[in-house]
Order: sequence, then C-alpha cells, then structure tokens
Amino acid sequence: MKAIEIKNVTFNYENSKIPVIKDLSLSVDKGEFLCILGENGSGKSTLSRLINGLLLPSQGDVLVFGLNTRDKAKTYEIRKSVGMVFQNPDNQMIATIVEDDIAFGPENLGVPSDEIGKRIDFALKSVNMERYKKVAGQKLSGGQKQRIAIAGALAVMPEILILDESTAMLDPLGREEVLSVIKDLNKSGMTVILITHYMDEALLADKVAVLSSGELKLLGTPTEVLSNPQIKNYGLDYPRPYYIAQKLKENGLPINANVFTKEDLAEELCKLFQKG
Repeated sequence: MKAIEIKNVTFNYENSKIPVIKDLSLSVDKGEFLCILGENGSGKSTLSRLINGLLLPSQGDVLVFGLNTRDKAKTYEIRKSVGMVFQNPDNQMIATIVEDDIAFGPENLGVPSDEIGKRIDFALKSVNMERYKKVAGQKLSGGQKQRIAIAGALAVMPEILILDESTAMLDPLGREEVLSVIKDLNKSGMTVILITHYMDEALLADKVAVLSSGELKLLGTPTEVLSNPQIKNYGLDYPRPYYIAQKLKENGLPINANVFTKEDLAEELCKLFQKG
C-alpha cells in the first residue's frame, strides 16, 4: 500500500516564477523508511510541507493514503496522518513542562483528557523519556528536547513521521539518541521520511532520494545512491568511510572498497593488517 504518492508535482511560491519543485514524482510505501538528501535550496523542506498539506502544488497532486491534499475537506485527516519534526527543538516547545508540551497537539484535535493522558505516556515511552514527564523542557539537552519534539508528533497518532533536518543542531550523542528512536519507530511499522544532509544517516533508510534544484535526480537503495559518482554533481559527497576505502584501493591496497560505515572500514583495515 502506498502511504504517499507525489504525481508530477510542480510548486512555485507566490510572486516567484522559478519553481522550487519541478515535475517531481515519487512514492513511499506504508512502513518504508525514505531518506531525502540534497544541498540547501534543493527543495527538500518544501517537499515535506507539500506532503502534509501545509503547501499545495501549483501543478500535479500529492496523495496521502489516497487522500488528495488539494481536497480541503480532507486536510484535517491528512494532517492527523502526518507528524512533522523540524530542525530546532527549542522552536517546537510550546509549554513549560514536558507533559504539557506533548499534550498540545491532541488538545487542539479535541481529544478527551483521559485519552490525552494515555497518549502522553505512549509517546514518552516510544522515545524512552518517561522519567522526564514532569521536567521543565528547557532543562533538557538538545537530543532530549528533540526526542520530546518527536513525542509531541507521536501523540497525534500519525502513521507517517517526517523529520526535517531534525539532527542538524545536535551533538554526536544527541544525534545518536534521536536516530535510535527513529529506527525503532520504523521497525514498529511507522512510515518515516528523514530529510538530512548527513550521508551516514541515509544508510538507515530503505530508499534514498536525491533532490537538486527541485528535481529528483537519484533514487535507489542507500548503497546504490551513496556510491554513485553523480552525487558530486548535486552538492553531495561520498560517506567518509567509503571515500577512504576507495582511496586505499586506488593506491594498491587489497581492500574491499564497498564499505560505508566506520565499523566496516575498521574491520577491513584489521583484515589488511593481519595479512601484512
């Protein structure tokens, strides 16, 4: 079943003749993990807002579980289905206390108070933050704040979670915390779209799309896309472990150069040293 279908979509912002998205078609299966890569200005964030109906296509159609975002009667249902998490967690915190912040979305949907309590507990458990229920949000680390932002999105009970550069402002530990939550949510069956400029994060996905100037340039598995020389044409580069392995092989070392993680590269180097 298709969770999202983007059909020949073009989008122009008002008073602009230059389209941000150009005749783009893309689909995401239910339960799939899609990573969208692209340099600044490639159209990644605009595409995410088209998916949940914050923006409407100038041409073409966006369908979310078969519902067209152009149909105003379906806007409420679509936005319930698509949770959004943005780059800066501080900008997403509405209330002083964590549980009040998570309750904000369900309250605006008119969810009964007893059900809201259950959703808060569910959302906090999903991001491993149960013990912070009564804590002031501003006392949390960046990674913890972003996990609370994810919990706030989950409290609306979406079927799709879109994360727009949600690890960009985090330190390595914060990134690891958030990515672990994202992986677990996807394993539980949630459809995930991760927009990022970190190449290593793309390795977590089932499918990777590369955008440039609003056009879909590459689409495939992580290893297919990240090893494709064309990514350099779109402001991207190889993952560092892959780049190092390629250079070592070019210089005559008998190494498997098709490695994409630092762990796999370390293993290949250990094998190399043992042979020596």
